[in-house]
Amino acid sequence: MSTVITIIVIYMLIVLAIGFWAMKQTKNSSDFFVAGKQLGIIAVAMASFSAAISGYVFVGGPGLEYKLGIGTLWMTFPTSISFTMAWLILGKKMRFLAETRDCMTVSDAIYARYQSKGASFLSAIASLVGLVLYLATQISAFAFILSPIFGLSFKASVLIGMGVVLVYSVAGGMLAGVYTDVFQGSLMAVASLFVFGYTLLHGGGMANMTATLANKVSPEFVGPFGLVGPSLAIGWFFCLSIGIVGQPQIAHKFYMIKDVKKLKWGPALAGLAGMLGGLLWLGVGLVIRYKVEIGELAALENSDYAISIFLNTYSPKILAGIIYAGIISAVMSTADSFINLASASIVRDMPKLFDKHISSEEELKYGRLAVVLLSILTVIVSFIFGTKGIAILGAFGWGTFAAALAPALGIGLNWKRGTKEGAFWSILIGLVLNVGLEVSKRLGMSFYQDIFAPLKIYNGTLTLVISIIVYIVVSYMTSEPELDHDMRAVMDS
Repeated sequence: MSTVITIIVIYMLIVLAIGFWAMKQTKNSSDFFVAGKQLGIIAVAMASFSAAISGYVFVGGPGLEYKLGIGTLWMTFPTSISFTMAWLILGKKMRFLAETRDCMTVSDAIYARYQSKGASFLSAIASLVGLVLYLATQISAFAFILSPIFGLSFKASVLIGMGVVLVYSVAGGMLAGVYTDVFQGSLMAVASLFVFGYTLLHGGGMANMTATLANKVSPEFVGPFGLVGPSLAIGWFFCLSIGIVGQPQIAHKFYMIKDVKKLKWGPALAGLAGMLGGLLWLGVGLVIRYKVEIGELAALENSDYAISIFLNTYSPKILAGIIYAGIISAVMSTADSFINLASASIVRDMPKLFDKHISSEEELKYGRLAVVLLSILTVIVSFIFGTKGIAILGAFGWGTFAAALAPALGIGLNWKRGTKEGAFWSILIGLVLNVGLEVSKRLGMSFYQDIFAPLKIYNGTLTLVISIIVYIVVSYMTSEPELDHDMRAVMDS
């Protein structure tokens, strides 16, 4: 374990040095929230890849596969097309909005498109809710990695992890997160290949593992839909692919691109890195369940410890140290992005909607204060939901963004007939319905068990479909909008 800890310490010193350098570069709110709009295409591609997966894939994914089988991979399959969709549908338009309307947040983009304070306010609320859920996913993943290494409890690890992220985020803002993403994202994509190789080695090959698990667990466990079932698996694919155009943590990255002409290279870079990360999900979840079924390992107390057990037991210490450090820094940089986006919703979007304008320096100061308050809220959410399953908590956040924001943002920036009334009602219904159904599900409320549970459909998919229908129907029922010349030019780009 000393080798692992040494590598983690060296790695973390590099990451903290990046954060310190970023702090020196952060002079105003534009630097803090959108990295000064001066990033190269590789930095943006790796940052969007890291924002989409990180702790959710590297910790939650193997844990979910350990419990439910190969069907959980339908959550990772969308990476083959989703990044391309996001870059084609939103890339140029978001970047041009940053130029023409000085946009820094998704709420800014919604206001620029619809000239509606109501729709913009709801999008800020939706961003805040989803970002806190996603932030809790990252901090919980951090805790699952930290606790076995240092022998700490889950709650103590959450507090330490949040403290480290807090210092990092307050200092460096978005710039720190993006450049850490470039460093760790590249390393994790390559390291995932080595981890996958070791899982095949210790499992006796994919054919041996699947045959054994089919015999000892059930044939469905290694079938195309696992124990998940086809409707839920296909629902994940639908929501996680189409829903990417409603993810503020990804859409927001397009504001930062320096050279729009190089946008074409972004989807390939981000998509390839995402697919390599999916190999870790596939290999680790399967081999740990295989080792448990043949009696070599005891059943896991919590399935989200699958990655830690594999690294501690079956991989070389140097590789384990790199993967541990990579996951920790991935969580840090992704959490940094989320926490800065959430603070932007508080100090930039909310005051603007009430005609309160504050200076760039005040935005920076209050933004850092908001980061502290959001950290406290995140710790509370992590304590309540963190041990229930990281991948499921991440899917809750993704589904909330998709249902609330994908129609108004993804369709709205490409369809001139979309109206502010359509945007308002689709965001409101998508947000309230998705959060309401997920909370009802976790509380085991009778109406959910009687009506929605038998459908076996992912709540994010159901609410996304309803939100899209509401947006289109209400837009056709209301007057066609008069778009400004510059907005038409953005939508035609």
